Order: sequence, then C-alpha cells, then structure tokens
Amino acid sequence: MLRVRLSLALAAAILLAACGGASSSETDGLEVAASEAPLWKYVNSGWVYPDVSDDLQVFSEELKVFVITSQEELDAFQQGFTTKRTLGTTTSLGRIDLPNAILLAAYYLWRPFQGDPLSVEDFSVEGNRADVFLELDDSPQGKEYPYLLAPMVMVAVDRAQFATGETLDFVFHLNGEPHITVVATVE
Repeated sequence: MLRVRLSLALAAAILLAACGGASSSETDGLEVAASEAPLWKYVNSGWVYPDVSDDLQVFSEELKVFVITSQEELDAFQQGFTTKRTLGTTTSLGRIDLPNAILLAAYYLWRPFQGDPLSVEDFSVEGNRADVFLELDDSPQGKEYPYLLAPMVMVAVDRAQFATGETLDFVFHLNGEPHITVVATVE
C-alpha cells in the first residue's frame, strides 16, 4: 500500500512539474512523499518446498525468517528448499551487491498454493533495532492449487544503515504483531 502511494505521489509530482501546472508550494508535499522511498528493495518472492525437520506437521503454521549477511549464508538459504514458483529471477538476485547489502528473507509453512500471499510492507531502523513488517494475506487472488507449500519473500537493505560490528535485533512482524526476533552482527 505504501509503495502504491509513493508511486502515485511521484508520478503526480513529475506530471505537474512537466506541465508547469503547480506552484512550488503545491508540490512541496509531493516531493517530501517521493523522497521517503522505502529503505528496502524487492529481490524475489514465490513458492518453495523447504527441507523441513520431522517435528513440523504438514498443517503447521510457522513463520521462518532469515537475515543473510554473506554469500555463504545466501547459498545455505537457497539450498534449504526446492523452488516451485518464483516471481523474481536470478537476474534480480544477481543485481544485489551482497557485500554492501543485507538480505532479509521469510517463508511461511504451510499455505495452500495460491497467489502471492507473503509480502514485505515496511521496514524501519532505529538504533540497533530493525523492524521488518510482513503481511500474510489469508485470501490471496488467483487459482488455488491442491498442494500446501511455503510462500517466500526476500528483500535487500543497504548495509550502510547499520553500525559495523554491532549486534542488531531484526524484529519480524507478521500482520502487525511482533513475531520473531533474529539477532545478527553486521561485519
């Protein structure tokens, strides 16, 4: 929702500026909204079949989250599941400057395979705490298939937002409620 509002505000500001139809005072609010771009960048989403332990039942509902700070951690994350459908590409993953970025990823066990129900809605940083706001849509659009899989989402954040060598709390919120905290050190 925030992305849509920011896109509309930016488009309106560009259109008004190009047409000369607004004074500086009328576009000031739009410029502020456009300059508040999200602190994160979409990388990938889709559906995966995780290599899960025996203690998870097929109808369990559990959020799994990951803070990926190195290529080795990214490789381990990707080897932990089989991709069934992806909305991103290897090209979008290849554009990530991993030494200068941190990847935040999550998947949710288990959901009926339908639409794209898991998304990152917002991200904020304050001191040694980063909040990642995830949304899980209970009624996604699209055809429902007769399997249970795990919707997955991955975004990148600029490593420069964090102090080097400090321990950080990444708090993952699900549908507005704090759900899981991952402690990581940014090197």
